[in-house]
Amino acid sequence: MADSGYESFNTFAHLIWKGMYFVIRMKDINSNGILSSYDLPDSEFDTHIRTTLTRRHTKETLGNPNTYTILQPSTDFDFLDENCMYYDIEFRIVRVHLDNGTYICIATNLSEEFPLEEINKLYLMRWSEETSFRELKYTIGLINWHSSKYDGILQEINAHMILYNFCELVTSHAMVKKSKNAKHVYKINFAIAANICRAYLKHSGNETETMLLIQKYLTPVRYNRKYPIPPPSKEK
Repeated sequence: MADSGYESFNTFAHLIWKGMYFVIRMKDINSNGILSSYDLPDSEFDTHIRTTLTRRHTKETLGNPNTYTILQPSTDFDFLDENCMYYDIEFRIVRVHLDNGTYICIATNLSEEFPLEEINKLYLMRWSEETSFRELKYTIGLINWHSSKYDGILQEINAHMILYNFCELVTSHAMVKKSKNAKHVYKINFAIAANICRAYLKHSGNETETMLLIQKYLTPVRYNRKYPIPPPSKEK
């Protein structure tokens, strides 16, 4: 599952080739994304895109836009080369009408066993993934690295991943006391817990004291918070 910014024929083709299922948000039909090239209704829909990708500019490809999609030389697509001039691809497009009056388009290769409503629910489930990536990048510090060589960068990524998993494991075992008079339900503050875990690993701290310290720092859980999804910008 992925939010906007990951749509591309190359990504879809690789996932389909590997036998993987995906749910990826796309730019809307009125933007400059992939869907702007197709004749799609300006309403909620559930349809399939079937096209043949190519880089060739011939009478056949130029005269049949409903059959061929011509990729620009700057567009990455790993399945086209001198031995393969045409590549057939098919995926499903779901356009969902939101409560705020806007639409979101989602690309998927899931079958119709997953109706439009289920596809939308699956897309919304990506939020926990994005939260994890945010904590990994900013709280743990993966957004920056100090190495310039490939092996060094890979080592730092692995180290950050190990630290993130360790912090998640520790916080998942931390006890949060419930209070009847509390306004909110509370959870462990992961950012502070990560700093405490770092100190524990660096200085070989006491496990019991470390866990008690982590349990002191909480943050409220606010359920059903909704933020409007802005319509895609019409870039030129």
